[in-house]
Amino acid sequence: MTARTQRLIQYLVIALAALVAVLPLAIYGYSCGHDFDFHLRSWMEASAQWHHGILKPIWAFHAAWNAGEPRLLFYPPLSWMTGALLTSVLPWVSVSTTFTWLVLCLSGLTMHRLVRRWTTGGVATLAACVYLANPYMLFCAYERTAYAELMAAAWMPLLLAALLRPRVSLWRVAVAIALLWLTNAPAAVVGCYTLLLVGGGRLILLWRRNRVAARYYAGVLTGGFALGLLTDAFYLVPMAIERKYVQLNLAIVPNARPDANYLFSHTGDEFHDGVLMHSSLIGIGLVALAVVCGCSWLMLRKHRVESYHSMQSRDTITLMERGRSDAAAIAIPVLVVFSVIVMFLLTKFSWPIWHFAPELVFLQFPWRFLAMQAAVSILLLALCVERLGELRGASRLPWPALAGAGLCIAALAGFLGANQGFRQGCDDEEGLTPQRMAFAHGDGFEQTDEYTPVGANNEALEIQLPAAWIASSARGVPEGKNGIPVKGTLLPRESVPHPDDLIFSVTAPGPAEFLVIRMRRFQGWHVLRDGKEITDLPYRSDGLTAVPLPTAGPHTVELRYRRTADQWLGGLLSLLGFGCVAGLARRESKYMPRRATST
Repeated sequence: MTARTQRLIQYLVIALAALVAVLPLAIYGYSCGHDFDFHLRSWMEASAQWHHGILKPIWAFHAAWNAGEPRLLFYPPLSWMTGALLTSVLPWVSVSTTFTWLVLCLSGLTMHRLVRRWTTGGVATLAACVYLANPYMLFCAYERTAYAELMAAAWMPLLLAALLRPRVSLWRVAVAIALLWLTNAPAAVVGCYTLLLVGGGRLILLWRRNRVAARYYAGVLTGGFALGLLTDAFYLVPMAIERKYVQLNLAIVPNARPDANYLFSHTGDEFHDGVLMHSSLIGIGLVALAVVCGCSWLMLRKHRVESYHSMQSRDTITLMERGRSDAAAIAIPVLVVFSVIVMFLLTKFSWPIWHFAPELVFLQFPWRFLAMQAAVSILLLALCVERLGELRGASRLPWPALAGAGLCIAALAGFLGANQGFRQGCDDEEGLTPQRMAFAHGDGFEQTDEYTPVGANNEALEIQLPAAWIASSARGVPEGKNGIPVKGTLLPRESVPHPDDLIFSVTAPGPAEFLVIRMRRFQGWHVLRDGKEITDLPYRSDGLTAVPLPTAGPHTVELRYRRTADQWLGGLLSLLGFGCVAGLARRESKYMPRRATST
């Protein structure tokens, strides 16, 4: 069997392990986890807008009970675009399960790529199966259904691989950082701090050996980080500039603060305390695994070196094994120290860091660091298994046996661990069918607090409002109270000049009337009355748009959303960043074969 055929079979084993891990979802139905509603609604919203010609949705029209919110501007696009794409080709009932399988499979492949550089193919396949079925991964997939965070776990091994390569590559660091920011903001914050901690640890070791190499390493990490942000500028620039127009601090509610989510904390909320118990046990298990495997590897390496010197034979250890051993000897202490730091961050003694470190408070849950810790722990486990195999010599297990063990672990984790311990039931209104019917009926759905525009009060917003109505005051309400409903466009239609345009033709019964539109005001929305833009609009506590109608008779009122200058700037910067990444990758691909030939 050729090496290419073995690699292909290993990839198929990883895909099968991912399938086994999600098989309970296919057999017993999807799990209505904590974030199931949020992601499902984002997928439905994006899919509906694609059908109306909006390729890059920004405004979620159905959110806030059809008053809208800019969730698709602020939430990273990769996960909700993937979910919306799946809804276009698959039945809705299988979308969440397929998404989970796809992400777990991708996570296994990236872990295989990371571990394969350090170990044999069999150990890499075993590590990939264990990683895609590790407790934190299935905790996110079954109990939390945090699909974006689950997808971000696929990029954690890529970041570790970029940081720990013998010769660090700027574009690889940039790609890993860019993928994290495009997938999940909290995971991206974890990735940035991992770059600081793991990269900083390796930099310290390099500085003691070779200061020129250390300066090069620091420069590449800095450049890769900046290039990754530049590549994501189409998302990051508008988010950074327009975040002042939404109430982001509403995301930091009492049970979603770091100080309420340390190891084994008790909040008095039985449901939340159950989540904390699961995350705490997973955290202790992953960190303990990393420390034990890392220390065991160092002890086994010492034994191996002593045996080598005592035998005085170069045949006992190959050059490739020595290269791997030397590289691991640098990486493993850094990863063990990183694991200890993660454990410290999970305890209440780390509260000053959570309060003062940049953007760390928006992580909300300290145990989100376990997404990276899982990758670190599995890598250390794989290195330890590989070291044991080297000590056994010819009696080491063949890769089919290791692949079979990985499949068994995935099956046990999926059926006994995730399905029995993490699966969440569905209330009547939380199921997929009721939500699909409500969305198709145009009932709208609840707002996301942190994406509420500044000046809007969610408690003042009523549900089941008409698309627009005429009232005698800016704070007027629909007919039956003191307003006359007006028929208008709720969602963009092909007949509208631009997909984001909302147009109302109204007849004011008298002077000094107001047209109240069920659309919350936000940066980028322009209001035109009879062809002229107006900016001085009256205030409403619910954030809806109230347009003055100064004279009696017919009027045309238009709401037009236009891309803001920061969005255009971000797009141009992203093109520049993508071009730089592609150029650097192409240059490396040309350079490496020549270098290999010359050596």
